[in-house]
Amino acid sequence: MPRLQNSSIWPATLVAGLAFGLVLILSNTSFFSLLELKGLDLLFTLRGALSPPQSIVVVAIDESSMAEIKRQWPWPRSLHARLTRQLHQAGAAVIGFDILFAEPSEPAEDQALALALREAGNGVLSSALSVVNDPLFRHTIRIDPISALRETAWVGGAFVSIDPDGVVRRARLLAPDLPSFALQVVRRYLEQPAVGTAAALESRHFSQKELLQELLIDYRGPPKTIQTVSYYQALDPQRLLPPGIFAGKIVLVGRVLEAIPEPQRLSGDTFLTPFSWTGGNPAAGVEIQATLVDNLLTGRFVAEPTPIERWLGLLALALVASLLATRLKPLAALIATLVLAALCLVIAWAAFTATSLWLPVLSGIMILVLVHGGHLLLRALTAERDRRRLLESINRNLEAKIAERTQELAAAHQELGQRHQQLETAYEDLTHAQQQLVQSEKMASLGLLVAGVAHELNNPTSYVHNNLELIEEYAERLAEVLADYAGEGGPNAQARRRGDARHRESPDTLKVLRELITSCRGGTERIRKIVLDLRIFSRTDDIGLIPVDLHEGIESTLNLLTKQYRNRIAIHREYHSLPQVECLPGQINQVFMNLLQNAAQAIPDKGNVWIETRAEDDWVKVVIRDDGAGIAEENMSKVFDPFFTTKPVGTGTGLGLSISYGIVEKHGGKIRVSSTVHQGSEFTVELPVRPIRRAL
Repeated sequence: MPRLQNSSIWPATLVAGLAFGLVLILSNTSFFSLLELKGLDLLFTLRGALSPPQSIVVVAIDESSMAEIKRQWPWPRSLHARLTRQLHQAGAAVIGFDILFAEPSEPAEDQALALALREAGNGVLSSALSVVNDPLFRHTIRIDPISALRETAWVGGAFVSIDPDGVVRRARLLAPDLPSFALQVVRRYLEQPAVGTAAALESRHFSQKELLQELLIDYRGPPKTIQTVSYYQALDPQRLLPPGIFAGKIVLVGRVLEAIPEPQRLSGDTFLTPFSWTGGNPAAGVEIQATLVDNLLTGRFVAEPTPIERWLGLLALALVASLLATRLKPLAALIATLVLAALCLVIAWAAFTATSLWLPVLSGIMILVLVHGGHLLLRALTAERDRRRLLESINRNLEAKIAERTQELAAAHQELGQRHQQLETAYEDLTHAQQQLVQSEKMASLGLLVAGVAHELNNPTSYVHNNLELIEEYAERLAEVLADYAGEGGPNAQARRRGDARHRESPDTLKVLRELITSCRGGTERIRKIVLDLRIFSRTDDIGLIPVDLHEGIESTLNLLTKQYRNRIAIHREYHSLPQVECLPGQINQVFMNLLQNAAQAIPDKGNVWIETRAEDDWVKVVIRDDGAGIAEENMSKVFDPFFTTKPVGTGTGLGLSISYGIVEKHGGKIRVSSTVHQGSEFTVELPVRPIRRAL
């Protein structure tokens, strides 16, 4: 009898081990993982909808609100400001906007919303992550609300993860540099004196390690499970809603639409949830955020066993099923397998309903299927030793293939690392080449500038030099007259007569000397002005952003371009009062140099250049227009491209306007061009008075 038991235990263990190993291998495939996720969706469906949370209300931007407000999206931010004040007056504990205010609107609208949020003092705004996928790299950009709103409210990111089947099941509550939107809402809610203590007693404390991990969302039910009111009703709650509906509650505002509005401006619109496969309706992003807030407040996310617990449980199930299959006949073994599968489903449903614990239902059912199939196969193969040996050979080949595949993956990984290193090297070479090209363009501009400055300095230097020779000659004459009057070289009377004679011969000596000195002073003044203009133009940018007078930079640039403009081009200035602009003056002067130099080169003979400056709100605008040759229409889209030029070979690098575009963009400004052939071109430079502080 013991021999019989041992003879049945070893095949049972072998089959269970094989089934477990196969499931372990299949669990690493995306298809199997997707099936497991569908098992979680099944548990949500079997559990059904739970009662909605009492502390959360969703204000929906829906079709009925658009009909009542009579406006399509986007709505003015003053309307959101009005909603904020209404919710604050109604006693809302926290007001969260699951709307991305990433771009500025009208200043008055932005100011109205910022003021309302500051008055409420409990607002939370949403941030988003934009992922740029490239064949060579993956770049994630964080999109925050505009600075005016960030200063008046807390900001949190919507860190939800979308599984391969398009369903949102997981979310992260904390990033290294930003908490999630739901976490910010809960923090603000717990800070409220009226609700903080009671809510903190109900809420489970999450460690930072847990918050940094992706957690499974515990959905309460299909869309619209959480209490929802329309936006237009929340604008007039005293008349359209029950009393106290918002008092002491978390209010989340977001889009809940059946159809997509035009224009589409919101990110994170709607998502599939575990309930979508039966109901067919996706859930709004704000409902998912409300669910996360509820999970945080109740301390109840969907839990899952650790990998060790998971595999130990599956292994135990495989052993039990395998032992039963060994002692039962094939039909009875099939019935027992079906009973075990139903029992696994019931246990998983009960655990999920009671504690939100997700047990691997499909993995257990697959273990049972594989164990039953393994025993059927084992019974068929026990009669033939050759087939058993063949099975062992197949197992060995499978292990060899797995090892071979592992080696192939390792080799592919090594090759990928080498390619990544090559890409980094190529990128560094490209950056170095770009810096060299920019430096070449700067040296070309400097060469032209030096030629013009040398010409301008040569004229006053020449006549100062010539005047000094004349001054020396007239000074000698005056010295001789003074010597005669002093009685040197003879009697005093004779010397005085000789001095009077020489004085009569050159009666205008003093007058000419004064004129020569005045002329020298004018020449040195001209040299000083040229040097001052050079100093203004070539200011160093090492000290960072400094306030400068743009008119001073334009005038110094014009003075340095005198050689190209003199007697050929008339300058028409229309300067308005400008505030001092915070910028890197050396780089901005280089922009003016490139534009004014291009304007001079675009005029073949004589012509005009108009320069207009004006201030608009917190921006300044500089317009430089000429009546030169103009730019052909087919070249308009390429004027700011690197190396594009219509000048003859050797007279231009094609980098001036490209560098100017980069400098203006780096300062947070804009540069535009309009042109008509044979009528001239117009370049408009717009710069913020105080750009956002960043690495320039």
